[in-house]
Amino acid sequence: MATAAATQSQPVRVVLRVRPHLPSEANSAEAPCVGLLGSHPGGEVTVQLKDQYTSRNECYKLDAFFGQESRVCEIFDQEVSAVIPGIFEGTNATVFAYGATGSGKTYTMQGTEDLPGLIPLAVSTVLALCTGTWCSVEISYYEVYMERCYDLLEPKAREIMVLDDKDGNLQLKGLAWVPVRSLEEFHEIYSIGVQRRKVAHTGLNDVSSRSHAVLSIRITTDVVKGKLNLIDLAGNEDNRRTCNEGIRLQESAKINQSLFALSNVISALNKKEPRIPYRESKLTRILQDSLGGNSHAVMIACLNPVEYQEAVHTVSLAARSRHVTNHMSLASKQETPKDKVDMEAKLRAWLESKGKTKSIQRMDGLLSPNAIKTPLSMSHKKQSASVRVSGRGKAMDQDGGKIKKVLFDSAARIPAENFHREGTQDIVNTTKKVVLPSLTPCKEDKTGSSLRKALSPISSNMDPQKQRTADDSNCLMLLELRTPMGSCNIVGKVTGATPLDKFIALGSNLKESLIQQYLDFLNVANKEELQKLKGIGERRAEYILELREDSPRPFKSLSDLGNIGLSSKQIQDILCKTATGIFK
Repeated sequence: MATAAATQSQPVRVVLRVRPHLPSEANSAEAPCVGLLGSHPGGEVTVQLKDQYTSRNECYKLDAFFGQESRVCEIFDQEVSAVIPGIFEGTNATVFAYGATGSGKTYTMQGTEDLPGLIPLAVSTVLALCTGTWCSVEISYYEVYMERCYDLLEPKAREIMVLDDKDGNLQLKGLAWVPVRSLEEFHEIYSIGVQRRKVAHTGLNDVSSRSHAVLSIRITTDVVKGKLNLIDLAGNEDNRRTCNEGIRLQESAKINQSLFALSNVISALNKKEPRIPYRESKLTRILQDSLGGNSHAVMIACLNPVEYQEAVHTVSLAARSRHVTNHMSLASKQETPKDKVDMEAKLRAWLESKGKTKSIQRMDGLLSPNAIKTPLSMSHKKQSASVRVSGRGKAMDQDGGKIKKVLFDSAARIPAENFHREGTQDIVNTTKKVVLPSLTPCKEDKTGSSLRKALSPISSNMDPQKQRTADDSNCLMLLELRTPMGSCNIVGKVTGATPLDKFIALGSNLKESLIQQYLDFLNVANKEELQKLKGIGERRAEYILELREDSPRPFKSLSDLGNIGLSSKQIQDILCKTATGIFK
């Protein structure tokens, strides 16, 4: 049980970055389609999108705006650096770049050797804060390609399983974590992962990312663990402009599908829908903590300054993301609960409020220390087995020789004082604790018949009317299996049994009787009769006869059928067909 932790509602912070014109766009006469319209005292800004070819223009409110003249380090200093100290206190944070293909997302996250991006700047800051402390820093780097996750720090491409732990937190099974002690060591590791990431040439970008990439920084202190996720999302693509074909078209479809799932998640969160579709894609599952979860999130919307339609799509989604609220909580300390919750009392109170008296009675029997937890038919088998053992024990002479036939001895089975000569109560003195078969006569039997009479065989030609009368007496008869060496006897009766108990016990006995008759048939039938049995051909029939020469009864249980090459599934199918044939 965790102690109460302070929670803080924190909306997703959304900032806009407009990349500069590329060299190929330097001679373009087109004015940027986005501009800053104004700022507000609370730090909120209004951004205007304007199409120079039409009169369309739209305005959106965001948290911050970085124009074409701004540098990436400014975004880090003003937005990303603020979330890093919280990681050392046990909180998680996520920074992800979103936008269309060619909008500068990868440049924003990776940067260049001279102008580092957000990822190198974040790692440098974390390592600087760990200097002179006992904190350890580890990184992992993986990509989501074609809806599959792959570890980019492994020499061979290894798929990562996205799973949930018992608390519902995301776990990436198979992901490698590499310790990092210096910035040089990080660059060496990170550059290898960057080279393994899937990129390709498209009609709009010479080096287009074909996957979503996630770099995770995990900080471990003596008390808590914190994590910072830095995500470079692949850009949504218009295949009419990119001219993608073949595998590139498939990659583009998967990228657009995952980004559409991201849009659905944001819409569901804004509408406060009861079900949030995080599981529609691997991307949204990874971002689950960052969108409506317990992680501090910063979204960097990247724009191409000359593409109005792409800008509208990106900024509209970014503006909706501002209304998503995450619930931040500090690390909680686990402690043993002082008071034990009485779940039995709670369940009983609920059943009483619903008027479920029968359920309460059954619960009393199940929760009793002496209650039998096996089905009724199984409890009968165990008791009758113990009865036979005790009977045999009294039938042993001093030399240890076995007597061929041992009749049931009532004194050896159950003490006589436990029997009720009249009435239909259970044979034990405790009530509703142990369900044992009773050998007392039913209500209709007023003569107090002896134990020997109670064990007399049942006639299979019993009058149906009399049989219904016996059932009405609320006494359930448990039948001993009929074998060639004996007859079907009444082993016991259980009072207070429900119709369902009767049906289950009867079905169990029918099944066991069928199995025993099947085994007996294999032990005594000739070759022609064996071949008529389903699943037994000529070769198996001959082998059965050979086994019977070595042992008169080679088949004592279903497991013995494996000696003739029948698998457990084949045995089950044969018995099912045999049972089905009875009702045809």
